[in-house]
Amino acid sequence: MATINLTLNNFSELPALLDVFGCFGNDYEYTTRGIFRRKIPPVCSICSTPMVHTGCNPHTKEGLGEINIGRYKCSNCGSTHEEDYSFWEDLKTLLFDSFNDFFQLLRYHNVSYDGISDIMDFIYPRSRSTILRAFYEEMEQETVPFSENIHMVHYDEQHPKEGRCQKYRLTLLDAKTQRMRADELFEDKSSEIIKGFLQKNLDASEPVFIVTDFDKRYPDILKEIFGDKLVHQYCLMHLNKLTVSDFPKNTTIEQELLKYRLLY
Repeated sequence: MATINLTLNNFSELPALLDVFGCFGNDYEYTTRGIFRRKIPPVCSICSTPMVHTGCNPHTKEGLGEINIGRYKCSNCGSTHEEDYSFWEDLKTLLFDSFNDFFQLLRYHNVSYDGISDIMDFIYPRSRSTILRAFYEEMEQETVPFSENIHMVHYDEQHPKEGRCQKYRLTLLDAKTQRMRADELFEDKSSEIIKGFLQKNLDASEPVFIVTDFDKRYPDILKEIFGDKLVHQYCLMHLNKLTVSDFPKNTTIEQELLKYRLLY
């Protein structure tokens, strides 16, 4: 293991230093001046002359820390060489990868990017754009299993009139082919009617991705029919309409800007 030379200033940091340098062999040392280097300098790669210690190069990450990496110089040809510091880059990568996992967890719980940025101010400041970019880079690396058996459908209701009688038209649209899958008229649109319509036209034993509007009955109806084979998504158009309806008719510039951020 690398030799760690302690002082009164860094004695309390021994556990952390062991975690960082414990994987290196006995030919390395961490000096009292905080320099990581080889005890015996390597030979020059140009003229094969033994090199000598000649200070260090600091590597800094703002807000995170600094490491001093040993530097060597050849007394014959004057060439210089810096000790390998890839472990420092690996430590930073490990830290920022853990941040990315944290971002995904917060997004899973519907925390906004601005909210995540505010939380990170207590840990290690990250801007909204940095968090957004890191999140999407992580998402692009995810492997999502594809199944040919997943049915993707849109469920819709319309309210046509036949004479003076109100009718209810229930429709299923295939999301992939954009073709009508089922279309029927009913006297009412009770939960039992909707349930029967879906059971008649969709196989409850197969996974289904279904898009609906905001009728409060839908989640319970769909869960009862499809169980854990269901993915239920609200229509984005209806989501946007609800967002817009929350704003007053005559909005200020600040409210229009907020509306734009919510929609886009």
